[in-house]
Amino acid sequence: MPPPNPQRRDHLADAAIAVLAEQGSHGLTHRAVDTAAAVPAGTTSRYFRTRDALLNGVVERITRRLGERVDGYTIRPISPADLEEALVGVMTTMLADDRHDPLALFELHLESSRNPRLRRLLTDALRDRCRLIVRQGHAAGIEFSQDDALLLEMSVLGIMFTALTTGVPESPTEPIRTAIRALLSRHQARWHSTSAN
Repeated sequence: MPPPNPQRRDHLADAAIAVLAEQGSHGLTHRAVDTAAAVPAGTTSRYFRTRDALLNGVVERITRRLGERVDGYTIRPISPADLEEALVGVMTTMLADDRHDPLALFELHLESSRNPRLRRLLTDALRDRCRLIVRQGHAAGIEFSQDDALLLEMSVLGIMFTALTTGVPESPTEPIRTAIRALLSRHQARWHSTSAN
């Protein structure tokens, strides 16, 4: 039997994300992923032996895809205005590119209320996103705390969840921008003081 290959693993994880987004957490089975991926029966269980392993693969894939999408937002010295645009781009990229990712992510969050292991995985992924916010702030001379970044992440997740589940607002870009500006405004005076020195 040939060894597993990363491309096939990613293809299966993408199919699992689609199943989560379209059928919900209850629909996520190895067989459903085989069907969605158009692969022979048993392929998914070869790459992801258990359902927990499959959930882990989905979290890893969503996290990595988001990282790939924000590669264009280079961490470098930038102004607060540049930072605002970068953060808006980062926070809206999942909705703009493919709604499967945020829908799947919210399904996982709901399941994590009954699955402590999944909750730990999602907590780690959340911390990774917060560290990205902190690094981007640092590039603009703004020292966000982890609490700042967490508050912004929680605000944006709430806006995205409401937009995806109710259609209000039609476009979440402006509410997300408002949340980002609220965070930045608390640090503007400090930035001006630092940049003047």
